[in-house]
Amino acid sequence: SRAVVRKHNNIRDITDSLIEQSLEKKEASTAAQIPNKKIVNLVNDLFGAGFDTVTTALSWCLMYLVTYPDIQKRIQAELDQTIGRERRPRLSDQGTLPYTEAFILEMFRHSSFLPFTIPHSTTRDTVLNGYYIPKGRCVFINQWQVNHDEKLWKNPHVFNPERFLNAKGTEVNKEDGEKVLVFGLGKRRCIGEFIARRQVFLFLTTLLQQLEFSVRDGRKVDMTPRYGLAIKHKRCEHFQVKQRFPMASLS
Repeated sequence: SRAVVRKHNNIRDITDSLIEQSLEKKEASTAAQIPNKKIVNLVNDLFGAGFDTVTTALSWCLMYLVTYPDIQKRIQAELDQTIGRERRPRLSDQGTLPYTEAFILEMFRHSSFLPFTIPHSTTRDTVLNGYYIPKGRCVFINQWQVNHDEKLWKNPHVFNPERFLNAKGTEVNKEDGEKVLVFGLGKRRCIGEFIARRQVFLFLTTLLQQLEFSVRDGRKVDMTPRYGLAIKHKRCEHFQVKQRFPMASLS
């Protein structure tokens, strides 16, 4: 029976659940049905949030690294000193690489590649800072503005990872880090924030431990933003990648 199949079925994640729901629509009650169009939109949201966010973050990381080669060298020096070249970076290394983590925070802040949060809606008539917002109004949080607010940041348009470090450069200032808006606010902030932050850290440290990134002589990268739901940069045709040491030595 359908009940037995459902009992022993292996639903791995929300995508599997949506697929099953779509296949069972004819047998499901009308109250539980989700239109096919909505299922497609939900899956698109999952892919956009799960893949595009991290790849866009890493893409901006590389743009900043080739634009500021001294920053790249400092991150690699920190990696060599803390992790060495005998093993790959691990998630457990978070907290031991303050300059690297400060760079990631500054990349999030300066690029603000997710300029707005997902839409929210007011549940009642609201007055905020003197502005009247009626019930049911769609509201976005302008994360770009917060990340470039001169009241919060000194020289906000300057890319400077050290703004997040203490005077000795040995620790990330947690309060300053929490001021950076990337994943939204409140109960409806991005549920994948925990995973995304760790993916960016792990992928970036692995890349920089093993590779050196640059652009061809006399060339510059164009960091002019291309606006959309996510802010991206123009395609760079001048990247060069060089291996730093034999990768066979890594475990």
